Amino acid sequence: MEHDIFRPEPFAGTVFKATKGQKFGFWPYCPQNIVSSMADECFEMRPATPAQYLQRLHLMDQLSPGLNGLAGFTHLNGLFSIVTTQRWYDARNATWKEINTYLRGMGFKPVRSDAYDDPTRWFHPTQNIALFDVGQSNILICGDELVPIDIVPIIPDTFMRERLIEFMKEA
Repeated sequence: MEHDIFRPEPFAGTVFKATKGQKFGFWPYCPQNIVSSMADECFEMRPATPAQYLQRLHLMDQLSPGLNGLAGFTHLNGLFSIVTTQRWYDARNATWKEINTYLRGMGFKPVRSDAYDDPTRWFHPTQNIALFDVGQSNILICGDELVPIDIVPIIPDTFMRERLIEFMKEA
């Protein structure tokens, strides 16, 4: 986990999340030198830079406006840290069926995985947005609302876009 979470008292429904150590989450990478029919060999998750973490935060705000906010920067245990805010949800993890219905309803298409039965990567070809690390613990159900709290959205480069389209599932 890349965050320390702080819950202020009195609690007003928002928590502070601070990146810890040199961890800024993960960022998808698509090596151009790999020629494979295996989707999982074509997409790697590598440690993210602070700039990539901030880009992820920005794209999450486009997908779910107001979910996260940039609170600032600090030193935590002597290391640079990005501090964000996030609403706290009294919620449960989404099921794969709920995730599938939600993302397809937004225009995303699943991208095949060789290791998992359920897709952890999704792609919106007309908006050119890819979602990585999609899973039951990263999307919550709060009442009737699905809340993507910890997925990794990116705008893929041309090469990654081609690979995402190649591995998109039909129907």
